[in-house]
Amino acid sequence: MLDKPRLEDAKIMACLKVSYDLTVTGMEFLPLGYDSYAGVYRVQANGQLYFLKVKSDTVDELSVLLPRYLKEQGIEQVVAPLPTITQEPWGTVDHFTLILYPFIEGKSGWEVGLSDTQWTAFGTVLKKLHATRLTPELVKRMPKETFVPHPKWMAVIRQLHAAVGDQVYDHPFEKQLAAFWKSHHHEINTIIDHTEQLGRMLQDKSPGCVLCHADIHTANLLIDAQGKLFIVDWDQPVLAPRERDLMFVTVGGFVTEERAEALFFQGYGKTDIDPLVMAYYRYERVMEDLSAFAEHVFFMDVSDEKKQDSINWFMVQFAPGGLVEAAHKLDHVLSM
Repeated sequence: MLDKPRLEDAKIMACLKVSYDLTVTGMEFLPLGYDSYAGVYRVQANGQLYFLKVKSDTVDELSVLLPRYLKEQGIEQVVAPLPTITQEPWGTVDHFTLILYPFIEGKSGWEVGLSDTQWTAFGTVLKKLHATRLTPELVKRMPKETFVPHPKWMAVIRQLHAAVGDQVYDHPFEKQLAAFWKSHHHEINTIIDHTEQLGRMLQDKSPGCVLCHADIHTANLLIDAQGKLFIVDWDQPVLAPRERDLMFVTVGGFVTEERAEALFFQGYGKTDIDPLVMAYYRYERVMEDLSAFAEHVFFMDVSDEKKQDSINWFMVQFAPGGLVEAAHKLDHVLSM
């Protein structure tokens, strides 16, 4: 979130005292991430550093229980939230939820890149995650892949796709994105149709599912000063085909170098990738990203900086080597 949550620092500090018995001596907002409903802070309290996530939307308890369970299974690379002093998963103030984590001094893998050793370590830990057996209680809580595109994001992109052709926009950011949308109208129509078509093709196949992080690109990896790798942001876990995660580590998805992919699979191990499943996830991701960035511009009260940044990211999806091109490369599966 580039914009600071609309919650006074004094209220955050008071909540941390009541919920976690922390006396805050320093707090800094960090303009990180693209979750429009969550802001993050570095907090100094009781002589230690903490990482605080402040969310304004609903929080699923699974996003706390699952990483704690994975940590208990010995997967040290998972960063798990800390319980409150009454063993609650988080604190609350006004309509915000405060989730506290240990602070790891480091930078994201997206920012600094991964070394050869780290790419292989990434593969090793993701294999462990995919092989983890969950408790019956966690399995009950886990969402399961249905191959039905996310209703909210599909509704957003369809609404805008129908509107931008005729509607006149006065706001400069809306006007800018609408003009770009019109110039890519046919391609966006293809993205919508292919996402739904691929989903229908997979709904009767029932491919095997594993525990997936579901957003495990390198921006959700932290690299500390010693080069150790950590996995953060467990807001979207799902039981799904392994391609749900492997989309982020294969050439044509979020990886551009064959060398990086090869190093990853040295750690992960040899595995077969279903091109039909991979095609669905690439198109679904593009559809969701376009919808989320467009939502910032057309529907949300965010800063001009956030709106312009969202427009830039929207356009990047269509650049050579971008995710739209990567999705199109698997179009042959539509005739399978």
